Amino acid sequence: MSSYAQKKEPFLVNPEDPRNPGSLGHPIGCKPCNKYKPERPNDSCKHAATCSFCHGKDHERPKHRGQRGRHALQRRQFLESRDVLNDQLVLIIDRIYKEPHEIMDEIKRRLRDEYTPGTPEWDREVAYLVGEIANIGDKAQNQRPDNARVRKARAEQPPESSQVDLESRCKWYTGTLHLMVRKMWDEHQPEDKKLEDINKIVTESLGLFKALVDTLTKRLEPSFRSEETVKAAVVENAWLAEPLLELVQKEASAASLPSIQQVLENEVWKELKVCLPRLRPEATEGEKATVSRKSMSSAESLEELLRLVKDCVDHDAAGILGQLVALGRCERWTSISSFFRSAR
Repeated sequence: MSSYAQKKEPFLVNPEDPRNPGSLGHPIGCKPCNKYKPERPNDSCKHAATCSFCHGKDHERPKHRGQRGRHALQRRQFLESRDVLNDQLVLIIDRIYKEPHEIMDEIKRRLRDEYTPGTPEWDREVAYLVGEIANIGDKAQNQRPDNARVRKARAEQPPESSQVDLESRCKWYTGTLHLMVRKMWDEHQPEDKKLEDINKIVTESLGLFKALVDTLTKRLEPSFRSEETVKAAVVENAWLAEPLLELVQKEASAASLPSIQQVLENEVWKELKVCLPRLRPEATEGEKATVSRKSMSSAESLEELLRLVKDCVDHDAAGILGQLVALGRCERWTSISSFFRSAR
């Protein structure tokens, strides 16, 4: 028989008669293994035959819930026990479940007034708000007495791989804030002191959440959207974003225009917006750059910047075409050169 054929079969746990150290003596004096599941005896507990807790199948074991399930459970427990809880504590927790959802309804209303769900603009604002709510929730979690453990747990978690919608993030926030209150209430301190601290932190956190409405309102204003349009126009040349925005604002101010949106409607801007994506970052760096970044950053007008960008793009395109010709890879370089000029 070959050595391969002689290999032992993997250890299989018998749920009727577990033999791991923690199960010996069952049911007297043993402690149940909360990871072990009788219906999955071979892969539920990673310690298997060496586990120091009991794998007896007749033990009652807690159900392991995800974060959403734990938050739902704590709310249900609160509703069931609110009649015996401190009245001020109940009022604070009621605020936690009421105010964020009212604020979220206002946020979604304002979003729908401006954008259609599923459009890039909608997704951009939702992603921004989801991130801001996560930051507010994290700040609340850091107020918990066990904040060091919470930070460690978050650091060990992989980054979120899927888009979280506003409603889910709002529910996460309320559950997180409620959990913070529970942890603080369990501390061994006078009730008056705990209520004062809890009320202060919850009021501050809800204030930050409510401020999202004002933040979103500003982001939806034409002037803000125009600024985003200007910054997005530079594509890969992030270094040019601030100088370009300053030029647009300067020209809007010089012409006494009510917003920079009107500057973005003139022909110079339209031509500049077409040229900027062709401005390769490599072409503006180093001593061999036809036009330096310093020159573009200090342009006095959009027309001057447009001329500098055109010069750089033309020179860069000619250099690339020249290399292709030298390598014998572009026989019709004249027509390609004409294409670059006509596409400006």
